[in-house]
Amino acid sequence: MSKWYLAWKNLMHHPSRFIFNILLIGMAVSLLVIILLINKQMSQHFEKNASDVDLILCAKGSPLQSVLCNIMHIDAPTGNISISEIKPFLNPNHPIIKRALPIAIGDSYQGYRIVGVTKEYFDWYSLRIERGQFFNNDFQLVLGSEVASKYKLNIGDTLQSSHGLVGIDDEHHHDNDLIVHGILKNSGGIQDRLIYISISSYWDLHEHEVDHEHIHHEQNVLSNQELVNYDKTITSLLVKFNGTNIQSLNFGRSINENTNVMAVNPAIELNRLYELTGSASELLNLIGIILSIIAFIAIFINLSQALNERKFEIALIRIGGGSRTYIAQLLIFEGFILSFTGIILGLILGHIILFFSATKYHLADQYGIQGHYFCIDEIYVLFIGLVCGLIATILPVIRASNQNIHHTISKI
Repeated sequence: MSKWYLAWKNLMHHPSRFIFNILLIGMAVSLLVIILLINKQMSQHFEKNASDVDLILCAKGSPLQSVLCNIMHIDAPTGNISISEIKPFLNPNHPIIKRALPIAIGDSYQGYRIVGVTKEYFDWYSLRIERGQFFNNDFQLVLGSEVASKYKLNIGDTLQSSHGLVGIDDEHHHDNDLIVHGILKNSGGIQDRLIYISISSYWDLHEHEVDHEHIHHEQNVLSNQELVNYDKTITSLLVKFNGTNIQSLNFGRSINENTNVMAVNPAIELNRLYELTGSASELLNLIGIILSIIAFIAIFINLSQALNERKFEIALIRIGGGSRTYIAQLLIFEGFILSFTGIILGLILGHIILFFSATKYHLADQYGIQGHYFCIDEIYVLFIGLVCGLIATILPVIRASNQNIHHTISKI
């Protein structure tokens, strides 16, 4: 009879105990896996979206809020800044700035943000059109793939924007219709949940008594260079430097000290965000580790109980020619089966829980969290878990090996 089969039959002799142990291990491992996947994906998501932006120029306020608003699109703006204040930074021949990207935020459609941009935005984030074209005139818009799919919007459809970012039904609706001119390919990022219009369209929507026909048919989309001719406001200016040098390092500090504009370094603010959330992650990790320790203590208790219940059986096996090694292998196999089954259950449960949570709360688009994401660290969880499970068998194995056969048989 196979040792693996015999070990399995021994475990199934008490199925309720076996199920309890693997559920305990599974719960502990699933918690660790969920924490691991969330931390890994969130950091990758934030770093990916912030990697192309060296500096954010915006209204003074909370630096972290400006990053979450202008890059992650999950917070409100700190205010608006005048184009006259950032006009020099829109110069294509600026000695320090390689690229500058103006953004206007403040409207929404059914809770999805409408972002005023120039055409440079699409090149900046390597966004491609799936249907239609990029906007060529005011009051034309480009939809993210999720928005188009959810509301079944097609080229030529019209919609009305609401003032504000929440998407409440009784919010003020702008009078002008926006025409769907293009739909973006799925990028797997924040951009799939955004709606894009030209910055000039954004301004026009906020003007009173707008001559819709005049604007829609005669005013073309403004470029970065053309924006400097307007005495208007935007939400922020995203900046990419030519390189890292003393001038670029001091650029933000100089702006903060000498202008009414706030300069924010996204990398620094994201590090602060990790520090703020780090203690919570560490606490959850600690809870997961404690549960794991309890789970593997349960393996030890399970094997010890099984050893006490089967000491006569083990003695008979020894009398029948079974060696200490054979008995030790049986116990090790039982510990391995318990550990492996519980860990695999935990890995599967972790992904399933995260998948449904990400779907329900839109975590994939807002934070880059997905249930079907796998990382190399999960293999480490499996390996470490198996090692811990085998360690839990050491004492029962020693007890079985040192069992006095004659003393045990004499009690029969």
